[in-house]
Amino acid sequence: MLYYNQTPQAVLRELNATEAGLPPSEVDERQRLYGPNTVRIQDESWWSKVSQPFKSIFMAVLFVAAIISFWRNETLDGILILVIMAVNATIYYVQRISTERVLRSLQKHIIQMVDVRRDDRVMSVDSIQLVPGDIISLSEGERVPADARIISGSNIRVDESMLTGESVPIDKQIAEVSGHKEVYEQSPMLFQGSFMVSGEVQAVVTTIGNETEFGKLAVLSKKQEVVSPIQKKIDSLVNKSIGVIAGIVIVAFVLALREGMALAESLRFVIAIGVSAVPEDLPVAISVVLVLGMRRMARKKALVRNTKAIETVGVVTAIATDKTGTLTRNRLSVQEIWRPVGGSHNLLRLAARAVNKGSSKSHDPLDIAIDDYVGGVPVGLDDLIASFPFNQTTSSSGNLWRQDGKLLLVIKGAPEPILKHSGLSVREREAAENALDYFTKQGYRVIALAQTDLAQRIDSLDDIPKSNKFDFAGFLAIADELRPEAKRAIQVADKAGVAVKMITGDHFETAFHIGRELGIVERRDQVFDARKMATMSDEELVLVVQTTRVFSRVIPEDKYRILMIMKQSGVIAMTGDGVNDVPALSSAHVGFAMGSGSQMAKDAGDIVLLDDDFRHIVEAVSEGRTIFANIRRMIVYLFSTNIGEVLTTLGALVMGMPAPLLPIQILWINLVTDSALVIPLGLEPGEKTNMLRPPRSPSAPVLSRFIVTRIILMAVTMAATVLALYLIFYKHNGITYANTIAFSALVVIQWSSALCARSTYESLFKRIRIWSGGFMVGMSIAVAIQVLAMFGPLQTVLHIAYVNYLDLLVTGAIAFVVPVVVSELHKLVGRRLLHKI
Repeated sequence: MLYYNQTPQAVLRELNATEAGLPPSEVDERQRLYGPNTVRIQDESWWSKVSQPFKSIFMAVLFVAAIISFWRNETLDGILILVIMAVNATIYYVQRISTERVLRSLQKHIIQMVDVRRDDRVMSVDSIQLVPGDIISLSEGERVPADARIISGSNIRVDESMLTGESVPIDKQIAEVSGHKEVYEQSPMLFQGSFMVSGEVQAVVTTIGNETEFGKLAVLSKKQEVVSPIQKKIDSLVNKSIGVIAGIVIVAFVLALREGMALAESLRFVIAIGVSAVPEDLPVAISVVLVLGMRRMARKKALVRNTKAIETVGVVTAIATDKTGTLTRNRLSVQEIWRPVGGSHNLLRLAARAVNKGSSKSHDPLDIAIDDYVGGVPVGLDDLIASFPFNQTTSSSGNLWRQDGKLLLVIKGAPEPILKHSGLSVREREAAENALDYFTKQGYRVIALAQTDLAQRIDSLDDIPKSNKFDFAGFLAIADELRPEAKRAIQVADKAGVAVKMITGDHFETAFHIGRELGIVERRDQVFDARKMATMSDEELVLVVQTTRVFSRVIPEDKYRILMIMKQSGVIAMTGDGVNDVPALSSAHVGFAMGSGSQMAKDAGDIVLLDDDFRHIVEAVSEGRTIFANIRRMIVYLFSTNIGEVLTTLGALVMGMPAPLLPIQILWINLVTDSALVIPLGLEPGEKTNMLRPPRSPSAPVLSRFIVTRIILMAVTMAATVLALYLIFYKHNGITYANTIAFSALVVIQWSSALCARSTYESLFKRIRIWSGGFMVGMSIAVAIQVLAMFGPLQTVLHIAYVNYLDLLVTGAIAFVVPVVVSELHKLVGRRLLHKI
């Protein structure tokens, strides 16, 4: 249906709707008929999801090992290998289902409420509940929730780049157009996924879900899995390790044959080594940890929109933040008023006339504060002609009224431009500037009020004739309470090496007062009036940005320019809430959009602050650092224990001894320890030093030299300890007894290594006091299963021999203590190096 060829009234008739909106019964009927307003992207088939864990080379290798076992009539070994494959697949399914469930729960935070007229009443509903025929109202910054035909509106400009690729906003119209038109030519239509750049509009929904233009495109595409930078680095690390392990497997195979091991047994042996040595499940585990990290951050009111932001926020070097709502509560109140001596205006009435009346859904905190202050004072004018929202160019907003056949424009805004265009005498201007200076030094936000007569109607405040002089009426001094937790959060950021820069449109003195209250600045030379930027080159501005902590009188264009200069020397997080903040939010390394801001800003941001609180930005930085540290703990544990297993086996073969572990025992260790302990390590609470050191470089490798040293030390310690115990008992008690001791010792060492891996620098004896429920559950499962293997019905399957309990206790104690001693010495060295930084 070519709705753009029809008049608004014809479209309403076609959809059996009216401007009063649909009745509830009709809405229910249409919801049953059309379903929810969601775009369903083609997903993987159920068979692809089920078979996914079996497509890896490691599963294929294990399957070969199982076949060899059955061929050699070692049925129990073959069955156990198949069980291990099934358990690995089950773990994969559980991890995937858990990840998808968490992501679905996070999506509940990303709902769009839309103003809809139904049954002649305006209500706010979830965009999912929209149906064809609904009458919707949209304004600047909002996302278009469905395809719709414009009924009425003014100054309508829409960003349709998601459909057309054209970044320039498109002007829209109410009148129909003739002939067949492409999407970008359908000016009477609004399309789902586009954004209102300016104006206000009422439209009737024509199509929803997959029937929209955006939905049709989505049907042609498949859901793409987003891979974060850290995941790419880990994938690369795992792939490189596969090549190294392949070489080791070949060496082990030759040594096994040299020791007289049968060909089939040698194959099973090296297969077990290869499978256990490569951390093939690490990428999946990291995905789980990242998603669970997103959930933790959401609980702290920071909704992460992509996993890349989790890593980036942990390396942020500076935060450029707005003042209003982020560092303050955005609960504005008029504290004082001032008008010139002998002024004839009723300031309260003029303030009432200046309150923006353009939309019934306007919730501007300034308008609310003024409206509350004037207390229902009548405006005393005949008719409201037009209402103009805040204009960045003129730094003002206002209303156009008709009085006795004349046009009267009442405006409110920044004092400087209003005073500049007012017909004040030198003495009157001096008095006004003194009052302004007094208010700003008290930390007040100052709003000027004025009016002017117009000869003809204007469409925006930009159209005010330059010849018109304003009749200045006075000032309103507005207070916004500081968030009490903001000062503490700024101190935490400073200790973490993260600079905080406040960007505000306030007067210089107001900005200085608030910056000093928050502990951001101490001196006036740390505050910069952004109006000077117009005459400065980027080279000149670089030095200013480096030394400035607070920027006053900033407009969005200045904000973007400040950001681009800051990005030259660091990783920058930027906050924003309006349409004009979108370029800065999109260009920042991490964009923090305000939950109370426009939908367009939220879509441009990487993280949405659900309650606009600055404290949660700092908490997000801390969480980002913790998540990266936890991923590194997982790597340290997996690589150190896996390399330790390989060194243990190779060491015995090099020394001309039988292999200390059977293939089935190697696979068992890999299953029990890796599966039970890896993800819990990825969920550890942050260390105390987490926010007491500067951010790491984003280009730094995942594994620093200090971490690589830890991995090598722990792997060598594991191999040396197990081989020593194996050698002792091999000489005195025989191969079967020694195998069991080595098997038990290797498992205990991995438990000890997991405990040590809980912290990078902090001592185990301090770390153990910090409760980690996930780790304790994982460790309990690992211990319980190992006890079952040593003393339960799995003894025969795992070829466990009877050993003296005292031998088991002593070797277990040695296996537990030795890695702890080595790890603690290494952490001590690390702490001393850290203090020198």
